[in-house]
Amino acid sequence: DSLEFQLVRARLRAEQGAPRDAVNEFQAQILEKRFGSQATAHYGLARALLRAGDHAAAEREVATLRRLKIASPMIETLDAELKLAQGAASAALQIYREALSRYPLNRALTYGHIEALLSTGNATGALRVASAETQTYSGDPHLHGLLAKTYAALGKRVQQHRAQAEVYALKGQLQAAIEQLQIAQKSGDGDFYELSAVDSRLRELKARQVEELKEAKEAKK
Repeated sequence: DSLEFQLVRARLRAEQGAPRDAVNEFQAQILEKRFGSQATAHYGLARALLRAGDHAAAEREVATLRRLKIASPMIETLDAELKLAQGAASAALQIYREALSRYPLNRALTYGHIEALLSTGNATGALRVASAETQTYSGDPHLHGLLAKTYAALGKRVQQHRAQAEVYALKGQLQAAIEQLQIAQKSGDGDFYELSAVDSRLRELKARQVEELKEAKEAKK
């Protein structure tokens, strides 16, 4: 298995069940040297410790990973999340910026960067990143969700509901998407162009819904 795949597995295990049980399991693996790789065991332990709220111990595990010279966007994300949990927001943002210069296409780093900007009150910066990314990856519902969250932080209700509508549309939940656009129409804070875009998208989705209902009826015949 590749290192990334092993790290994903370690993360899944670290996030299952009670945090303390996961901590004990990874500690036992390291103590008894029964692991696929030393790096994945320390990564899993760091993740479990972060979940358990033991930030100092998690920091020691990240330091171990750094000494092992393991290069992975997952380790950068973990380190940044740990810094945020400790209230060191500027250090977290620095990690995200540097990591994204090395792994520009890594979506998890991008998500984390937007969340970190929001958590530090920099909604304008978050909007800049989220807008650019949703244009590049227009089919990513998670990015549209972050865009909706960013607009909510800025108090832009029309845009918030419009972005949330895209989340639902991409997941095939057309009725929920239509309802979000109808809320956007009544939000009362959009300009002419924004509201025109909402009306246009609403017509598109309603037409798609009619088409899908027609196809479903045909299939039943």
